[in-house]
Amino acid sequence: MVHVSPSRTRTARRPAKGRRRRRPGRLRRVLLWLVGLGLLVLVLLTAALAWAYARTDVPEPNDFAEAQSTILYYADGETELARFTGGFDRESVPLDQVPEHVQQAVLAAEDRSFYENEGISPTGLARGAWRTLRGEGVQSGSTITQQYVKNYYLTQEQTLERKLRELIISVKIDNEQSKDQILENYLNTVYFGRGAYGIQTASRAYFDKDVSDLTVGEGALLAAVTNAPSLFDPDFADGNEERARDRVAYVLGGMVEEGWLGEGERDATEFPEVGPTPPSTAVQGVQGYVAQQVREDLRDLLGLEDAAIDSGGLRVTTTIVEQHQDAAVEAVDAFAPTGDNADDITTALTAVRPGDGAITAMYGGADYQQTQLNAATDAQVQAGSLFKPITLAAAVGEGVSTTTELPGPSPMTFGTPGGEVEVRNFRDISFGVLDLRVALAESVNTTYVQLNEQVGPERTVETAVDLGLPEDTPGLGADLTNVLGTASPTLVEMTNAYATIAAEGERAEPYLVERVVTAGGETTYEAEPETEEGIEADVAADVIDAMTYVMTQGSGTTAGDLGRPSAGKSGTSENNVSAWFDGFVPQLAAGVVMYKGDGTVPMQDVAGLDQVTGGTFPAQVWGEFMRLALEGEEVLPFPERAGVGDQAVVTPEPTQEVAPTTQEPAPAPSPTEEETEEPTTEDPTTEEPTEEPTEEPEPTTPEPTTPEPTEPEPTEPADPAPPTTSAPPPGDGGGDGGGEGDAGGSDGAGSDGGGSGDGSAGDAAGPPGDGAPTSARATPDA
Repeated sequence: MVHVSPSRTRTARRPAKGRRRRRPGRLRRVLLWLVGLGLLVLVLLTAALAWAYARTDVPEPNDFAEAQSTILYYADGETELARFTGGFDRESVPLDQVPEHVQQAVLAAEDRSFYENEGISPTGLARGAWRTLRGEGVQSGSTITQQYVKNYYLTQEQTLERKLRELIISVKIDNEQSKDQILENYLNTVYFGRGAYGIQTASRAYFDKDVSDLTVGEGALLAAVTNAPSLFDPDFADGNEERARDRVAYVLGGMVEEGWLGEGERDATEFPEVGPTPPSTAVQGVQGYVAQQVREDLRDLLGLEDAAIDSGGLRVTTTIVEQHQDAAVEAVDAFAPTGDNADDITTALTAVRPGDGAITAMYGGADYQQTQLNAATDAQVQAGSLFKPITLAAAVGEGVSTTTELPGPSPMTFGTPGGEVEVRNFRDISFGVLDLRVALAESVNTTYVQLNEQVGPERTVETAVDLGLPEDTPGLGADLTNVLGTASPTLVEMTNAYATIAAEGERAEPYLVERVVTAGGETTYEAEPETEEGIEADVAADVIDAMTYVMTQGSGTTAGDLGRPSAGKSGTSENNVSAWFDGFVPQLAAGVVMYKGDGTVPMQDVAGLDQVTGGTFPAQVWGEFMRLALEGEEVLPFPERAGVGDQAVVTPEPTQEVAPTTQEPAPAPSPTEEETEEPTTEDPTTEEPTEEPTEEPEPTTPEPTTPEPTEPEPTEPADPAPPTTSAPPPGDGGGDGGGEGDAGGSDGAGSDGGGSGDGSAGDAAGPPGDGAPTSARATPDA
């Protein structure tokens, strides 16, 4: 048996006893080690943050930050016409234009300590970190400064790296920029829903007013929706209004807590009335055609790409006069055909200021979203009898007086290099000897083909170009029957040609953009209209005088009384596939064209009329437009007739033997039985039109094309002055008989029907027995 000595036992136990005494020291060492490690981590973290802070530069603003909507204005430079947004509808304003109560509402909603914090909120960060740890994604307790940094400098991606950069840049921005500057930039970039970025655009999107006019309640609602527009826009979805009311109450309560709003005022503040979400004006409605033409002009004038146009913040003043544009819409709505077979009839209208070229109205179609073809600038259809004043100008330029008399038999056969061409008047009515003014009012085909033969059809082409038509206008050839309107110009081109006549021969280039100013206020473009002589002033004066006859005894009577001197001419292509009315007063020229389908479909049996001609609906639209557009404008006189060639007037012998007209013309049908003329032009060498319209057909509404030259142009009757000799006797209800027909030339273009004995339809409105109509609305047979 082994005995352990007591001393050994004490010695063996001593270490254990000693370990118990040394335990507090070790804990202290552990604690010191942990504290040291923590300090080291803190130092390293601080150093890392300091390094990151020093190495992190405030980046350049992102593309969105500097993107602003390009706004188009009417000619007054103040009233908005349309805007290009590129998907980001934004217009920046300085902070001093934002009412103080609106600023305070935003602070109450988003960051009540904005003016005290250092750009970040520790409590907000802690809250965001906790949510992130709970798996709710990368969350933020963002201050206004952080939101501004995210919108202005960074992206919207939800990553930890982006969040860390946001924090560092926020602190840096808070040290480098004033609080007011940060708030201004935030208000101009934050999204409010409805496609609106920035407080100014949001004010217009929700309340259709400038931000400076917002009430306390309206400001509170805009501040409320920034949190989540899809949840708080009252018009966005069911249930949103209730949530918006609660959010607005929260905002107003915050304003009271911060001392920015009294409780009594809070209680008196009502929930604001919010308008419906407005559509983007740049791509819809009538204004869409104007906007897209401006876009094309900006590309051509300034070489801008679409991205720069959409987001460059340009301020573009157009030449469109609001009163004129409204008048165009109202006139088309009132008098364009509706009802039977009218669904696919396109109506276009444009107005040009003579001697300047400014386009003051443009109606290219009813809705750009439905049809992208601009019928005012791109549709090319035969002009018909609109070319007769051009041939008259060519003749007067050669010294031919407008009082010159020529016979108007029907038919007449003319020799051409390609063979004989037979031309007939409307309904094959023969006239006696008429002077050129009356023949223009009656739109007598055979008279004007004779005139064209005398001056040479190449002079008609030259004069058309002198007046402003492009040399490459489809169908503009030197054939004898070009006087009957075989060429196919656009409406803007034809209206501008007539504007040259109205300006006493001074030709201008039509334009739509008056001025372009950058977002920074720099003017980068300003139109400088230039004119040059197209035809001599005396020539223009005599042509104007002749064209007034159309308004007093021809198809212009359908336009109604304008209360001022006016001149014009109607035109209808063969088979009624297009119908025009162009005219002017001294300070404004305007044109209207109508066509059906792709421009090759006859407009017959439409809205109660057996045929649509230039003297029916187009003349009515033109007359109503001019009355509305010119309301309040000074009544100006035309120049006095110059009398070019009057001293040398000799009634010429006809170019072929003309048999006296002894028999009465066949009775014209009643208004309800009127029929389209059969082909009356015989030309063994008829050729196809020289070229088709340059534009491709639009998917929803094909572009008009030059029709086949197969039938003569039917047109409307006029209230003619009695022919000098051999005139048909007056009918039962109309003025003296006769009239223009859509008898085409070798290429099939025709002229407009004139007044028949019983007042049946033609391109000049034959008055009922008691005289010419004075209202714009014509009877079905006008």
